[in-house]
Amino acid sequence: MYQTILSGAYHGMESYLVSVEVDVSDGLPCMEMIGYLASEVKESRERVRVGIKNSGYKIPPKRITISLSPADIRKDGSGFDLAVALGILRALGPREEKCDVEMCGNRGKSPDILVLGELGLDGTVKPVRGVLPILVKAEEEGVKYCIVPKGNAGEASVLKRMKCICVEDLKRALLNYDSLQKGSLIDEYVVKTSEAVSAREKRTTHGKDFSQVIGQDQAKRASEIAVAGFHNLLLFGPPGSGKTMIAERLPGIMPDMTYEERLEVTMIRSIIGELREKETLVTERPFETAHHLITPQALVGGGNVPRPGMVTRAHNGILFLDEFPEFGREKLDLLRQPLEAGEIRIARKNYTCNYKAGFMLVAAMNPCPCGYFPDRRKCNCRASDINRYLRRISGPLMDRIDLSVEVGKVSLEQLQTKQKAEQSPAIRRRVEAARRFQQDRQRKLNANLTKEEMEEVCRLSAEAEKLFHFVLKKGDKSMRCYDRLRKISRTIADLEQSELIREEHMAEAIVLNSGMDVVREKKGELYE
Repeated sequence: MYQTILSGAYHGMESYLVSVEVDVSDGLPCMEMIGYLASEVKESRERVRVGIKNSGYKIPPKRITISLSPADIRKDGSGFDLAVALGILRALGPREEKCDVEMCGNRGKSPDILVLGELGLDGTVKPVRGVLPILVKAEEEGVKYCIVPKGNAGEASVLKRMKCICVEDLKRALLNYDSLQKGSLIDEYVVKTSEAVSAREKRTTHGKDFSQVIGQDQAKRASEIAVAGFHNLLLFGPPGSGKTMIAERLPGIMPDMTYEERLEVTMIRSIIGELREKETLVTERPFETAHHLITPQALVGGGNVPRPGMVTRAHNGILFLDEFPEFGREKLDLLRQPLEAGEIRIARKNYTCNYKAGFMLVAAMNPCPCGYFPDRRKCNCRASDINRYLRRISGPLMDRIDLSVEVGKVSLEQLQTKQKAEQSPAIRRRVEAARRFQQDRQRKLNANLTKEEMEEVCRLSAEAEKLFHFVLKKGDKSMRCYDRLRKISRTIADLEQSELIREEHMAEAIVLNSGMDVVREKKGELYE
């Protein structure tokens, strides 16, 4: 007998449907699986065989052939176990417990029921990674029902048109599958949206507010502009000046995610396997930090079987790299392509994986190896030492950083002041207003504007254009840097709800974009 069960898998961020075909025939008893399978998929033969036995069913001495198609795409993971088990049981014919369902004959297709889940040796159905992107793909293809592990209930509740049934063991999965074939539905196993809870329901700032940062008005202003336009930000200054403190408070001024952004972030968390049983859409923007000893594969993704890296985990949020030059030039240059394209492509011999990587880079660094330059009372670094230290960050990568701001020492007067600084909610309201201004105008953030869109929306006043041309004539910046100047000035104008970029907007953009140039000029004085 022959039976087909619909299942699915993901490849990078892309999902596809898989047909699990099972044929049971006379011959030498064996269970053979084919279809370009990874080792964990091949191991499902033993999990399925023992799981079926411990669930109270018997497999007669037959030749069982299982094919997972399409056969030219590599399949990994343990999510096919349940589909294989159901295919075998239905292909074997009527069982001892009678179902009011006509069992399959020579051909049994079930294109409207998707099955996912790992099978334990005792017959329990365990949760698997990547359920949400597969279900979203199946819903787009018109699949009406799905059977998933109870541990993936939260992800399944996100779907609007597909009815999802959660099961705990193989017996309940088979009963539900047979009932769906008949046309009925066991209601108590349908996931209700009201039963699921948001993975992160409230904004969790952990008590970190911008009002706690003393002084550093320019750095705060740069942070507000960076978040409003999703611009990359570099903070540099001596140790203890507040660089990390400012970066850790950026999530508190970021606006809430849209439904599409929440869905993308949740799908990434699903692929990584970080969603718990009752967690549904992630509502808090990612804020990922990495130590400078991180491996290249952990930073951008990769491995023998490619997995998402930190740049993908930070999608639609912030990737914070403290001690920026300590990461090394080789690892930092890996960020150039995702910063420009908003995705990372990992190529292997037989296939290529694409992962989303639309993140905002926030970096912090010292101006020299000891950290105290240009304070010559503390800094004894030679110009060659500083030059070698700064060269760990390549020019092309610096071109992709929009704002570079010095975070200087806090004066005694600032420490003794009792005047409270502006709180994060007030800054966030201005950021949200600027974001709405951008969305109403071009449906995307300023940092993501194309050359053609920039010509249309970045309209300069006569004074601003004159100032911009003055900077162009100096010729010490790349064309990419000039484009970023216009994008930054557009964001500054948006914060003031101005349709036209004025001279003061362009002037502030130039100052905030050229912070590291000041360090290089001061370093050059050491040679004289």
